[in-house]
Amino acid sequence: MNKNKISLGSIFVGILSISFVLYMCLTFKPVEKTINNLFQVYLGGKKIGVIKSEQELHDIIDSEQQEIKDEYQVSKVYSPSGLDIQPITTYRKEYMTGREMYDKIKGIEPFTIEGYEVTIKNKEDSSKNKKIYILNKNLLEDAVKNTVLAFVDEKDYDAYLSGEEIEIVDTGREITNIYFENEVTIKKTYISTEEEIITDVDTLSMYFLFGTDTLNSTYEVKASDTMETIAYKNKLGVEDLLIANPDLAGENALIAVGQKLNVAAINPLSNIVVESFDTEYQTIEYETKTIVDKTLDADQSYVKQQGTNGLSKVTYATKEMNGIILATQLVNEEIISETVDKIVVMGGKNVVYYGNNTYWAWPTNKPFRISSGYGYRYHPIRGQYHFHPALDITGVKQRDIYSVQDGTVVKVAQTGYNGGNGSYVTIDHGNGYVASYLHLKKNSILVKKGETVQKGQKIATMGTTGSSTGVHLDFRIKKNGEYINPMKLYK
Repeated sequence: MNKNKISLGSIFVGILSISFVLYMCLTFKPVEKTINNLFQVYLGGKKIGVIKSEQELHDIIDSEQQEIKDEYQVSKVYSPSGLDIQPITTYRKEYMTGREMYDKIKGIEPFTIEGYEVTIKNKEDSSKNKKIYILNKNLLEDAVKNTVLAFVDEKDYDAYLSGEEIEIVDTGREITNIYFENEVTIKKTYISTEEEIITDVDTLSMYFLFGTDTLNSTYEVKASDTMETIAYKNKLGVEDLLIANPDLAGENALIAVGQKLNVAAINPLSNIVVESFDTEYQTIEYETKTIVDKTLDADQSYVKQQGTNGLSKVTYATKEMNGIILATQLVNEEIISETVDKIVVMGGKNVVYYGNNTYWAWPTNKPFRISSGYGYRYHPIRGQYHFHPALDITGVKQRDIYSVQDGTVVKVAQTGYNGGNGSYVTIDHGNGYVASYLHLKKNSILVKKGETVQKGQKIATMGTTGSSTGVHLDFRIKKNGEYINPMKLYK
C-alpha cells in the first residue's frame, strides 16, 4: 500500500517538472546584443582606452593646442609620440569622453613645444642640477647680462664683452674675467607644456638673482625708516635692497611712508665671479701724536702741528663673488703726497700718564681695503644672509697686524679651526672695549695670554685660517659685551 502511494507521488512530481521545462522553452526569448562602433586609442603601441567619437577628441586636442600656441606665441604644438586612434566594432558599452581621454593622454605623455633647456649644474651633486625652460635663446643672454649688472657697472661690462684691452689712464676698473661659479649650459629640446616655461627676461633675471620668479617678501615703509634701517630690519645689505628694487635711484633715494619695497634676499642660482684690476686714489690719514709737557697744568693743551692727510694711487687685483670681495692684492702703489702728523701738547703737571687711550691705531698697514663691512651680508661660503659683526680688511703688501690700543691679552689661539675663527687674538683694551683679531696666519701670534700690549705693537700676521676665502683680517670690537661697528672709533 505504501509502495503505491510513493509511486503515485513520484509520478506527479515528474509530470510537474516536465510541464515547467516545456513552459520555459516556449516562453524564453534570447537577449539581444547591440553592436557598437567605437574607437580604440593607443599610445606608444599600448591600449589606453576606448572613446565614442574620434572627432570629439581631435576637436579638444586642436582647441588645447591653439591655447598653447596663443600663450607661448608658437606655431607648432607636438602631440605625444605614438598616439594612434583605430575604429573597432564591439559589444562593449563603456567608453571614455573625449575630455577624459585627453586628460589621460596628457597625464601619460604631455604635449610639447620647441624651446631650450637651461641647466645650472651643481658641482658636488648632479641630482641638484637646476633646470629652466625658455623659448628664446637670446632670453638667456639678456638675463645673464641683467644678473651681472646687479654687481658690475654697465660701462665696465660692455668693455669686457668687447674684448678690447682698456688702459687705465687715471682711475677705473678693468675686468679681466666674468663667469658663473657653476657651469650653465643650454640646449635645444622639446619642452613639456606641463613645465613652467619662462617667456620674459625680467622673470628669468629674477630666477638667476633670487632663485625664484616671484619677489614675495615685501616691507611697508614707516615714518622713521631709512634705506639703512630697512635693510637692517630685513637682514639685508643696502646694495641688496637696491638690487631687489631697481626703481630706487640709489642709497639716498627718496622713500615715502606706506611705500612697499621688495625685501627678498639674493640667493643666486649660480654665484657670479668677477676678476678685475681696480685703480683708485686713497687718502692716507695722518696720525695724531701726543707730547706731554709737565710744565703745563693737566687741563692745558694746544696743537703744536696741524695734521695733513696724504694721498696715494693704488691698483688692486680683485676677485669678487656676488659683489662681495673674496680676495684682493695690492699690485702697485704710487705716493702722491706724504702725510704730516698732528702733534698735540698736553699738560702733565702732577699727572701720571699710562699709555694713550684717546686715539685708536689702525690694525693693519696702509693702504688697505675693507672687503666686507659691518652689518648683514650674503656669506660667500655658507651661501646665506647673516650678520657680520666685523670689518674684513685686506689689500696690503705688509701683512703685519697691530694692537689698536693699549691692553691686556685675554685669549690666544695659535692653531685650529676654532669655530671658523682660525688663529686669533682677543685683547681687552679697557673701558669696556674688547677687540678680536681673526683668521691670522698659523703660529704667527707674538703675544701670550695675560701679556700687556701697547697701541701700535705688532701682535701677529694676517692669514686665511678658519672659515676664510682669502688672506684678510677679521677685525671686531665689543663695547660692554655688545658688538659695535669698529669704524665708529675712527670717526
